[in-house]
Amino acid sequence: MKDKFKIYLSARYSANSVNSYISGINHLSRDYGQNIFDIQDCELAAEVRALYDLNGAKRHVGDYGNGSARNAIIQYSNFLLNLSDEVDEPEGRITETEVSEIINFTYEQDLHRALESQINELFPDYILIGSEYSIEGVRIDILLERENELLVVELKSGRATFAVFGQVSMYIGVLKQKHPDKKIKGLIIAHEIHSGLLAACLTNRDIQCKTYSMKIELKNA
Repeated sequence: MKDKFKIYLSARYSANSVNSYISGINHLSRDYGQNIFDIQDCELAAEVRALYDLNGAKRHVGDYGNGSARNAIIQYSNFLLNLSDEVDEPEGRITETEVSEIINFTYEQDLHRALESQINELFPDYILIGSEYSIEGVRIDILLERENELLVVELKSGRATFAVFGQVSMYIGVLKQKHPDKKIKGLIIAHEIHSGLLAACLTNRDIQCKTYSMKIELKNA
């Protein structure tokens, strides 16, 4: 599985980053007492990931290499999800609304993975603390850290409305309770930003919005 993981990483990162992630998994394997590359079950990988997460019992081990060990297990967990990513066919007939929800959910998963694979390029000053980061019963899409600052990133595949402002504000509030000494900011990334959301962000400069675009590259077979 290690070789497949290296191929997966090589398509997304530089050689130095690939070596850093492999080294991070090896470091965690020594602490975990088992070669993590032998783990192929997504649920077990998620448990290991949670163990070394920011709120995990072994956070200090995940901090190894300025957090590169934690980032490595996040990447490995996502790698296993990619291998087993299959959409089950729903039983019976489904409504047009349900179809739309399934499509949007799939798009957001794709967007999440695409952005996560480019964290180093898109947010060069930050390190990845958690992807689908759980805290106090809520789940933050992506949580980044830079010096004494945490950045909450909320992803929407379609249009982000003013309701997302309240969602991100709540995430910021929860994090401030846990980390009162840190500056907490929010970033909403969507394909389209509703005017109501832009107006809401005028009331809080710590929450910003950005739009994304996808491109297709053609390669010779």
